[in-house]
Amino acid sequence: MKLELWHPDCWTVEVMEETGAGVLGHGSVMDGRQAFERCTIYGDSSDHVREAVQTAKDSTRISCVQEVQSTPTESIAPESAIGMFSQDVFIEYEFTEGIGPAFFSRGFVLDGPSQMEEGREVWPLLVQMDRSALGRRIEEIQKEYDANITLNQVTPADQDRTQSSFQAQLDELTPRQRQAYELARENGYYEWPRETSVQELADDLGVSKTTFLEHLRSAENYLLDPPETQSPSE
Repeated sequence: MKLELWHPDCWTVEVMEETGAGVLGHGSVMDGRQAFERCTIYGDSSDHVREAVQTAKDSTRISCVQEVQSTPTESIAPESAIGMFSQDVFIEYEFTEGIGPAFFSRGFVLDGPSQMEEGREVWPLLVQMDRSALGRRIEEIQKEYDANITLNQVTPADQDRTQSSFQAQLDELTPRQRQAYELARENGYYEWPRETSVQELADDLGVSKTTFLEHLRSAENYLLDPPETQSPSE
């Protein structure tokens, strides 16, 4: 399943709103009342990422933030991550300060990185329960954390997950990648002759030409060669 959520009093909201950077969450573990999690903070420049990391450190909702690599440019983020720079961090916080433990303690398992960007969080999850029980669990979390949760996709376990539609592939793109691709398509970038230029599209999106191309090429590569179609040797 895949869901989109927002909840108040979250350190990732602070990072997104104050810096415009994004965060990938790789799952958390709990030890008593403390939660520990590895995250990837990413942005469009090394300074952008440093600013976001500092914002996380300044948050009163996190007990400790420790960089895993020495500089943002040395961090390795998934290919789908937005931005050319990223920094892996290890964070510690009280479990009541994060919504992740609320899911994991109710039987949900993270099925890939959660992504926090542009004011929203997208979580891919696995769970073994019927829809009625699923609805009750989601409702419990919404009430407990004053959260807004939207189920975007629920796929039965016996359904072939590799048979995804083009729309489903679009949904797998990060928000900036999808913006870049849809902006290019809507403005005739793929027409012949082209009806717009990369620079014009970058200006419309408010980013540099290099950054726009990074988003667009990542989107194109994913749509043309999604991970489930790649052979094990690739």
